[in-house]
Amino acid sequence: MDPRIGIIGCGRMGTALARLIDLHRIPLLLANRTPGRAAALAAELSCARAVPPEEAAAESDLTILATPIDATCRDVAPQLRRTRSVIVDVSNPCFGEPAAPPYASAAQRIAAALPGCAVVKAFNCLSARWISAYIRAPGLVTIPIAGDDPDAKLLVTRFCKQLGFDIADAGPLANSRCIESLTELLLCLDADSIGVKLVPALP
Repeated sequence: MDPRIGIIGCGRMGTALARLIDLHRIPLLLANRTPGRAAALAAELSCARAVPPEEAAAESDLTILATPIDATCRDVAPQLRRTRSVIVDVSNPCFGEPAAPPYASAAQRIAAALPGCAVVKAFNCLSARWISAYIRAPGLVTIPIAGDDPDAKLLVTRFCKQLGFDIADAGPLANSRCIESLTELLLCLDADSIGVKLVPALP
């Protein structure tokens, strides 16, 4: 059975992911700080409906947070503190600015704002433009993930594979800092047109 998916944030990244998920006919709940934006996107898709953020999380197995990290911690997290949904963080910090708190990844900040929730880092190495191109011409790409809850990571792994991606388990959530550093590297290499593919070591 398909997992129930919620997306909070219907900007470029949230929209690109929603279109990819809808392509696979997976039921989708959309929420946005401006409700009309979620409703407009849902009207374009075949398997989506717009709901408030707290409902998107309450009714989903996986809730993808596609909002900027500061807005997530300040505005979104207080609405989700009772959810049992696995939280998928696709955000990146503002590179070049000091981390808050020092050395914390975006995913660790979200975990601190949502105590008791299982948070998994995923998708942050892909740009919205890249995902849109992937919809038109799929190709196997590796998504690194990190999280502290094995069951949550298994659920995210299965979901990502359902979308056609390969997965690399980067370990605990603390290692999401390393995944975010990979995104910083990709930004130097034109991240809009590059995806990462990890290959097995040579014998």
